Amino acid sequence: MLRLKSKITIEGKKTWVFRSLNNCSIVQDITSLTNTCELTLPKKIVWQGLANDNFRTPLKRGDKVTVELGYDDELKLRFTGFIKTVDARTPVVIKCEDSMFLLKQKKIQPKAFRNALLKDVMEHILKDTGIVFRLVDDTLKVGNYRTSKATIADELQELKEKYMLNSYFRTIDGKNVLYVGLVYPLDHREKYRFMYGKNIISENFEYREREEIKAKVEAMSFDNKHRKKTVELGDKDGDVIKIRIDGLSEEELGKYAKQSLDRYKEGGLKGSFETFGQPEVNICDIVEISPAEQKKGVYLIRKNEISFGVNGYRQNIELGQPLSP
Repeated sequence: MLRLKSKITIEGKKTWVFRSLNNCSIVQDITSLTNTCELTLPKKIVWQGLANDNFRTPLKRGDKVTVELGYDDELKLRFTGFIKTVDARTPVVIKCEDSMFLLKQKKIQPKAFRNALLKDVMEHILKDTGIVFRLVDDTLKVGNYRTSKATIADELQELKEKYMLNSYFRTIDGKNVLYVGLVYPLDHREKYRFMYGKNIISENFEYREREEIKAKVEAMSFDNKHRKKTVELGDKDGDVIKIRIDGLSEEELGKYAKQSLDRYKEGGLKGSFETFGQPEVNICDIVEISPAEQKKGVYLIRKNEISFGVNGYRQNIELGQPLSP
């Protein structure tokens, strides 16, 4: 019988390693700026070298956290980030965030860009942070843009709300790497197979043909002489997606509009399924899925909720973009 194993490493003024755990909940989501992790430590903890006081812990906000989970001796890295809060009551509950925790505290200098590549804006936003970033599309332009928000995280949220650009961290070679883009990245993707009755515990799906999803993009851009360019793509009826990005050519605006429409009109399976803790799936990975009643297909992963503890080791995986319905 497989045994649950964990290793939690917390690095502050001193390094603490916990090899037992009551519960762990991790949420990875490409549509959210921040991946989170909540840890519940065992009730009886021995803080070596410290007085046994259940109402105070040596753990502090900002301490680095690494979470490894698995069965028997096969541990895999599932989260790396920083402590956001510590509830020192018994049992101790630790809430953590990935490297977005750092960007929520970093200020940026205001700067105006003209006809800018997203790459130029991101290099300015992340200057001197030490954060590695990768763009899904290095050629994507954001036109005339001005950084004006209080923190880097606020600026990334602005890019999400106005330009529909997702910003999220992925763990690559043990380090958090920031990804930004309209579509899914092509690098560092693993492929897994899931089948109902074999490694799917439960599922919650509905199937929609792409043609059934009605949407239209209305995109506009003004140049420096306030001349207007417009691009309309999609269906005459249905949901309307409005985009305004000043400083783009008609070709650049059309490219942005098409990617936005394609992301909205994702057909195929929608929903999520629950599986075991292995294989370890991460956001942007590929799953080939054979559900109980719906059509099988291949999909990218939008979200994964990982739970580990007294109730076992599970993953609740939400499907994203179809690769083949």
